[in-house]
Amino acid sequence: MYEGRIGPRIRGDQTWQERAACAVAAEVARDPDLFFPTTADDQRVALAKRICSSCQVRMACLETALDCGDMNGIRGGMTAAERKGARLGFELRCDSVRVMAALSGRDVHLTVAERQEFVRLASRSGTATLRAAEVLKVSEAHVKKLFRRERRKIAGASQGEQDASHAAAEGIPA
Repeated sequence: MYEGRIGPRIRGDQTWQERAACAVAAEVARDPDLFFPTTADDQRVALAKRICSSCQVRMACLETALDCGDMNGIRGGMTAAERKGARLGFELRCDSVRVMAALSGRDVHLTVAERQEFVRLASRSGTATLRAAEVLKVSEAHVKKLFRRERRKIAGASQGEQDASHAAAEGIPA
């Protein structure tokens, strides 16, 4: 989520760029490649990061760069090397707001963990397989397979709970 928006950014939404500090910064007008230094120019990198630090849409910029794997230039206040380090944490996030937005029909880019949570919730809530396929950008047959796996997990967990309950009732240590 980022300032100026309610809810997560819709896939492909780039309207935030109009409000980016770098779009209007005088320094960028003088040096159009400021955010794309070709060498380790610490002064240019520091200046670009200063501009980012005052930007109202910095998080949207960073999220977009991480979403698409952009490894060029300074985006969202981070260099390509810094984003590379942040990428794993980003891919592991599971933001329930984003998952719920996808369940409600918004076209939100989901991380791997968010996709797994989407499948879990969609299978339990009776979401149509065609709708889930559209959200996940996969075939309906694949969604049916994912839903079957989820049902097996639920059944396995229920059986495990029953087994533990029976063992406890019989005084058998777990």
